[in-house]
Amino acid sequence: MTLFPAGCIFITLSLLSSIQGSAIVSRELCGGSMHVVDSVVIDIPLQENWAWEIQTDKDHILVFDLVHQDWNFEQAKEFLAIHDGLGKDSPVLRQENQKHHEVGLTANNKLNRYLYSTSSVAQVRFKNAPKSSLKLRIQKAADCPFSIGVESQCGRVVDETSCYCATFTKRNQPSQTSFCSSNQMKLLSVETYAEEQAIYAAWGASVNFWTSGSDVYSEGTWVWESTGARIYPGYANWATYEPNNNENSEDCLMILNGWYDYTCASTFDAICEVHPPNNTNVSTTQPTVTTTLKAPTTE
Repeated sequence: MTLFPAGCIFITLSLLSSIQGSAIVSRELCGGSMHVVDSVVIDIPLQENWAWEIQTDKDHILVFDLVHQDWNFEQAKEFLAIHDGLGKDSPVLRQENQKHHEVGLTANNKLNRYLYSTSSVAQVRFKNAPKSSLKLRIQKAADCPFSIGVESQCGRVVDETSCYCATFTKRNQPSQTSFCSSNQMKLLSVETYAEEQAIYAAWGASVNFWTSGSDVYSEGTWVWESTGARIYPGYANWATYEPNNNENSEDCLMILNGWYDYTCASTFDAICEVHPPNNTNVSTTQPTVTTTLKAPTTE
């Protein structure tokens, strides 16, 4: 739906399929709407008065940033405005109006370059043509709550599209799993060194946090219950002499500046997480925009 028609553009679509592989299809489009499956980078057009209606999957939100590190949205407001919603009077997203979490990247001012919508739709209105190339990145992001209970704290701890919430109400490991699920999240799976260090940076390395790691179904075969993935081969950070399966009853994985196996009935705090879905197996009927949108050349 083009609100300010100003001619056509050319768009390159990457169609992904687990069976047929990938294919690149080029088309000429005169529309003004886009569905973001994962992420897309677009050139801010060299024509004036363009508008794009952007949407992503239900229950997700959109995050915007300028690819150029030396640009910010305050500088770019002469050229574009991002509206929170599709209505004519939808408010403009501004950095000073964004509600920020207390922990994670925001605490280190690393999220100052991003703008978040409050729903799965937004509109980008291009007002003036920039004098030089300027690119806008649009990503699908998990909606991050500001709490999941009185004794909790949430934030974008690892990256700009995921969300982590620490709950400081002590429960056993199965109960923490259920608690995360009831809040549309999953109990933590620690898959990289960077992820683990980011969690410690946000909440400290001296708190006992339950994870979804378990070998309850097969002793010695550790699995992230939240994803079904085996820990081996993969990242692991067991403390010295761990896992030791003390008294043959330690089947759940707790982190405390390292990994420890512990009795699942023990009560600890926990971390829930939510990420945008992995889009590696996208249907061929659902295109993923992977390259830059460009205005057509004119003679």
